[in-house]
Amino acid sequence: CLDHGIKCLVTRENELENALDDVKKVDLVVTDSQIFKEVDKIVPKSIPLTSFSILLANQKGDIDLFAKSATYIDKLKDHDKILMAEACKHNSTHEDIGRIKIPTLMKKYTNKDLKFEFYTGYDFPEDLDEYALVIHCGACMINNKAIQHRLSICNESNIPITNYGVVLAYLNGILSRSIEIFESDGDKKKHD
Repeated sequence: CLDHGIKCLVTRENELENALDDVKKVDLVVTDSQIFKEVDKIVPKSIPLTSFSILLANQKGDIDLFAKSATYIDKLKDHDKILMAEACKHNSTHEDIGRIKIPTLMKKYTNKDLKFEFYTGYDFPEDLDEYALVIHCGACMINNKAIQHRLSICNESNIPITNYGVVLAYLNGILSRSIEIFESDGDKKKHD
């Protein structure tokens, strides 16, 4: 933002409504994917909304592939196995996005008995045959080449892959809005 002369304001979600009132023209709101639902209710539809994870998905991955793969959630069946891939090793908590929040939301959304397996750091299985879907973190800790390699493994195995932010947007019914900034006017797609 500094390099391009863009003014930015950082605020908490409980201060967002006042911040939007204070700023005359807002071109984009970027949120944490975990609070998409709350932020979507506050931000007027005339202001584009996305998340850090979705920005990274577009920068390092393939946003169209991730969006298309998120729709596969509706095809999951009982006992399908989901690979949760995290590029870093961090201490997980009772509120962990990949180990707790996304699996809980997916089970509630699908009403299916889904199985989740977790890979962290540089671990990523070469054989994906046992998985119905791969959900990757935002990949902030690995480079483009590493995420592209993981995408190619999934592609070769014909396994859909998406990312945390895209899944959270999809599960909250706002995927189209959250990726709108990457689509040209003649290329609007319906992803929700």
